[in-house]
Amino acid sequence: DIDRSPLSAVGLKEILAWTLSLRVRLRVQGQSMSPTLEDGDHVLFRPSTTASPGDIVVCRHPFRTDTRIIKRVLEQGPDGLILRGDNPAASTDSAQLGRIPWAHLQGCVTAKM
Repeated sequence: DIDRSPLSAVGLKEILAWTLSLRVRLRVQGQSMSPTLEDGDHVLFRPSTTASPGDIVVCRHPFRTDTRIIKRVLEQGPDGLILRGDNPAASTDSAQLGRIPWAHLQGCVTAKM
């Protein structure tokens, strides 16, 4: 089972990183990551090309590349990531989409605002 540690609230360090354009702000849409993230929450993410199991990540949707998805990494492999929502009943994730290519990874969520 993957680690589902609570996401930390935004602190001074994250606000400073955002101010310096080292973080990207994104609004959560939908209930797929509930209760960790709720519809309307804002998160900060660090652009990254790597992720580990348990990380919450932002990826481009594999079939609608103008859409971003926020999910938790279940597994990683050389050909991509297996992602799951914390609320599987409301989530479209690797169960439907398959493995998400590494090239679609945009970054790792660092804090909830």
